[in-house]
This record gives sequence, structure tokens and C-alpha cells, in this order.
Amino acid sequence: MTIDDRLTTLDALWSVWAEHGRVMTDEQWQRPTRLGDWDVRSLYAHAGSWPWMLSILIDRVRDTEPTHVTAAALLQDFNAPTGVAHSRRDIVAAGAREDAARYSTAQMVEQFAGTGPRAIATARQLGPVVVDYFERALLRLDEAVSIGIVEATVHLLDLQRALGQPPDVPVEGLTHTAAVIVQMAPPVDFIESATGRSTIDLFPVLS
Repeated sequence: MTIDDRLTTLDALWSVWAEHGRVMTDEQWQRPTRLGDWDVRSLYAHAGSWPWMLSILIDRVRDTEPTHVTAAALLQDFNAPTGVAHSRRDIVAAGAREDAARYSTAQMVEQFAGTGPRAIATARQLGPVVVDYFERALLRLDEAVSIGIVEATVHLLDLQRALGQPPDVPVEGLTHTAAVIVQMAPPVDFIESATGRSTIDLFPVLS
């Protein structure tokens, strides 16, 4: 996928998030999720941080080579036993709960309906430049957008399951997310696990 394709996919995913936020009832916002003690409101607040993150990334262009060639490579580092996905898990969870309490429903929806689309429009003008990924890596913008797609897709499934709805996710988001996750898995282990030829506990590769 080109960067424009990825941005179009991310825009479609965020549109679904915005629509969910507009129509959910008070009871639905308070439902539990499969993510520990997060309710739907905390999950929505966490997912809503990504449009804001993209608006920050587009101002962090660097004239240098990336430290990680792909989104999958960076996510592998993040999800290693000592990676930030594990070391910062409690901090991220607490931040989601705090944001859920701090922001109104309308403010959270605005992240997907306003902040995100504005950042996407700017990203289209920049193209696949290298950006400072929050002082943790240097990554091409198209690969950073891939991480946004993965986040939006995985958590949209979390949201729809919490609401008791069948998965209804833009197919491009599902396809791209699956491709990134496959890239994260060791190829031999993945093939043998997927074909029933291994007893290795391969999954999860992404937390």
C-alpha cells in the first residue's frame, strides 16, 4: 500500500470510530471490555489518542534514515519481553482511564472526526518522510500510519465485541493489520503453527 492508500484506510477506520461514538448510549459507554478493567469509555479514550499522535508526528519530520524499516520491525521491539508494550502497560492503562474521566464524549469523538482528518490531510502533503516516533525510533511516515491502522483495527474489534456486535471493520484495515502481524511472527514458526505442524506457543505476537 502507498502512503495515500494507508491514509485512506486510516481515515475509513476513524470514520467508523466516530460514528460509534455518536450513536452509543450511556449504557454502552459503560460496558466492560475484554481488556482488563477498561470499560468502553476507557477503550475509546485510548484509541482516540492516535489521531492526536498523528497530529504530533507530522511536525516531527527528520532529515535522516529510519532506525526501523517497517512498522512490523518497530512493533516487534515494542512487544519484546522487555519492550514498552509490557513495561508501560500499567501506565497506558491508567492514562486511558484518566482520559476517559477527563474528556467529554463529544471531545473524544472529535479526535476521530476532526483532529484525525486534519492530520491525514497534512500527512498526504508530506509523503513518506522520516519522522521521530516519540523519541523511540525514526520511522517513515507511511510505516507510522501502518501502526495507526493496526491500533484502530484491533481496538475496533475490541469495541464491537464489547457492544455485542459482529465485527464490521473496513476490509482494508483487516487486510493490512493481518499482513503486519504476519510480518511480526517468525516465518517458520508461523507457517508451522498455522498449518497444525507445531506445538510452539507462538501467539500473541502483539499485545
